[in-house]
Amino acid sequence: GAARPDMPSESLALGSFLKEEDLVHLHDVLESHGGLAELASMLSANRVLFLARLKEWGVSRLVERQRVANGLARAIKAGRVGTVAATPHLAPCTWTQTDDCLVARLAIPAGTPSSAVAVSFEVNAMDIRVHGEASSMCGRLHGVVKPSDCTWELERAPPAEPAMFELRADQQPHDEVVVTLAKGKAGAEWGGLFASGVGMSSKREKPPPPPAQHVPTKEEVA
Repeated sequence: GAARPDMPSESLALGSFLKEEDLVHLHDVLESHGGLAELASMLSANRVLFLARLKEWGVSRLVERQRVANGLARAIKAGRVGTVAATPHLAPCTWTQTDDCLVARLAIPAGTPSSAVAVSFEVNAMDIRVHGEASSMCGRLHGVVKPSDCTWELERAPPAEPAMFELRADQQPHDEVVVTLAKGKAGAEWGGLFASGVGMSSKREKPPPPPAQHVPTKEEVA
């Protein structure tokens, strides 16, 4: 029978989606990496990373990778994939720098044990994995660092206030992996955090504006 208006419409299946996009030949490749919901969570987090993963999985033609991404984005926008929450550790990381170091932050699901986070530093590369999956903080760095002086820590999200209503998946608080990279050359300005790889999606945080200078009034000077 016809679906009642108050019934959630049947979520789009991977096979139907690929048929609509005329990409049925990609079914086996994509299905081995999860269903449409997992792909949608990855795309919502980070399009650069999504396209890179498709390439890694063997979708060799750029035009097909873009058709998967564009078609899936339309399906998400039309509400055909159900509730899509971006995968936190795939979302672009944020970073800031001082003269001698860079600090980068990567969101991860709240409550992730530190044992599930693997961080490695090389002179010109960094790799962070969460539960064995490469995060958006992987790739060749824009400059050179001193690996033995690089550190990382987990910053836990403050416990959420009891809400009047259930938080949606995309509103859940996240913990953060906070990485401090010691610059190989102090004073060198980095134009980006990564030079290649999915880390190219990283976003530089704007420094806070300097405090307004207080101009004394005539009365104060007198």
